[in-house]
Amino acid sequence: MKTVTVNERSVRIAVWALIVVAIMAAGGKLAKFLMENGPKAPKVASEVVLPRVRVMEVKKETVEITVVAQGDVEAERRTQLVSQVGGKVIEISPRLEAGEVFKAQEFLLQIDRTDYEAALATAEAGLADAELATAMEEASAEKAVRDWEKLGNGRKPGTLVLREPQLASARAREVAAETGVDKALADLDRTRVIAPYDCRIQSKALDLGATVAPGSPLAEVLSMGTVDVRLPLSLEDYGFLARDEKGGFVGKVGATARIGGEERRWSGTVIRSEEVVDQATRSINVVVRFEGEDVPPPGLFVNAEIVGRKLEDRVVLPRAAMLDAKRVLLVTKEGTLEFREVQVERTEAESVILSGGLEEGERVCLTTMSTPVTGMKVEVEQKVPGAETEEEPTL
Repeated sequence: MKTVTVNERSVRIAVWALIVVAIMAAGGKLAKFLMENGPKAPKVASEVVLPRVRVMEVKKETVEITVVAQGDVEAERRTQLVSQVGGKVIEISPRLEAGEVFKAQEFLLQIDRTDYEAALATAEAGLADAELATAMEEASAEKAVRDWEKLGNGRKPGTLVLREPQLASARAREVAAETGVDKALADLDRTRVIAPYDCRIQSKALDLGATVAPGSPLAEVLSMGTVDVRLPLSLEDYGFLARDEKGGFVGKVGATARIGGEERRWSGTVIRSEEVVDQATRSINVVVRFEGEDVPPPGLFVNAEIVGRKLEDRVVLPRAAMLDAKRVLLVTKEGTLEFREVQVERTEAESVILSGGLEEGERVCLTTMSTPVTGMKVEVEQKVPGAETEEEPTL
């Protein structure tokens, strides 16, 4: 009988192989059981997140345009006083200094009268001689008429016989003499220089003892009370000024300036336009007048706001609502985006005024979007108190 020897190591390997196969078979059965009988998670559709945007409902309204400008305050009148006669300044007002105020017809200075008094006396003597010559010629003419009536034998006398040319010459010399007296009186009166109107002295050009000639400057004065401001306006702003029925410019004006750390305000009115375009700045000057007791001082630089035209049925939007110079983005009732071309009438610092392109009740998107597409679905954000002041998000 033949004996078979089994290798111990081979037996051990076979046993472990059987164990592994059994474990794997049992694990497979367990996994299958768990897959068939374990808990199942519910199926949920993936959520679509829409961009959130803020909108503004379109409302048409009447808009009153305000035009902003700056300018320097000027006195209504600025006069350079000059001497009409020559001579030495013998008297001068002690208040004739820059900044002093004078009433109309108040004394400023006196030029020596001596030469002009003598000229007046000479002119009056010449007038007396001329009047005498005229009287003598009139008497001679009357005598000539009487003599001709006696000796003329009914003939018509000539003009020389009646001394008509001589009488005309005498009367002309009398008129010239009267004019000479008037001139001498005027020159004598001009030696006394007075304030032409209620004024403030801007500067003086001489002092006591100075000798002046006709045409020499004496002082520069500024009128009191009413002041004007010349405001340069761009052609765009100029077109929005209000006019009356006759085509003249009208409008209230508020001017402000800081004096001593305090902001002061004055009220005035537009009185005229200079109607000439400055070629350097392409602007037109409009003159504003301030009257009354409280007016800005001459020389002050002021900021002015002019109340202009009223525009009816206009839409006002924030500048941020404009995609470009002509388009805005709308949110339709279905919640989709739509591009719309609009007519921009005026652009201001923080807003734009539209004259067409939008209808009342439409919604304008205020949120800046990076890549908006027509028909794109969005979610309109509900208004939250105070949200208007927050910065708009960019999508």
